[in-house]
Amino acid sequence: MYRMEPGDIEAKGRSSQRVEARSLVCYWAVRELGMAVTELARRFGMSPSGITYAVRRGEIIARENKYDLTN
Repeated sequence: MYRMEPGDIEAKGRSSQRVEARSLVCYWAVRELGMAVTELARRFGMSPSGITYAVRRGEIIARENKYDLTN
């Protein structure tokens, strides 16, 4: 969707494209795959509350763009 390398999502920085991609990954990882917020926080170097915000943001992005991981 965003034509990024996997490492780009984990990289530090807040470009809008990176934030959106990371938010979608967080949303799908937590809500669809059942990963722990704390695990993602450690992996991305973020706080658990930052991951929680990213999950909410990712849900909105997925809904507005009709992105579906299951298809």
